[in-house]
Amino acid sequence: MIAQAVDPLIVDHAPPARTGVVLPEAQRNVVPLFAEHDASGSPKAPDPAEEADWPGAIQLVRDVGARVRRARELAHDLTRQSQVLVQRSITDAEAAEERARVAEAAAQSAMRRAAKSEKAARLAEERARVAEEQMQAAKASEAEARLWLGRLYSCLRSEFDSLTLE
Repeated sequence: MIAQAVDPLIVDHAPPARTGVVLPEAQRNVVPLFAEHDASGSPKAPDPAEEADWPGAIQLVRDVGARVRRARELAHDLTRQSQVLVQRSITDAEAAEERARVAEAAAQSAMRRAAKSEKAARLAEERARVAEEQMQAAKASEAEARLWLGRLYSCLRSEFDSLTLE
């Protein structure tokens, strides 16, 4: 015996009295696909009260076909939407990768400029240090020259004073 119908597409072809399931009129008299067998294994004779409803069976097949077509169309639509989403995701990922490459190139360029600026700053600092040393040396030379000029002036003054006293 075929199991009880869960899905409306699956129909239990046993008489409603034996299964307890009440089938819609269109499905009640549909010719069963599998005939029941008696204890000896031979097929049971069909009950004369149950006549085959061929128009109902054809309508049921049409309904099932329509449902299958709708399901196939839905599957195709979902497949197309999935493909669009996948393509969009791939495009977005490629764009993100390109932005990452551009950002990485910009970062490397910035690092090169920073290294160049740092080198220029070290050179400027070295020049400033040398200039300060030269300034200190010039101040020391100036102080020595002033001291020497002061002594020379003192010597000349004392000579001049000694000449005027004589």
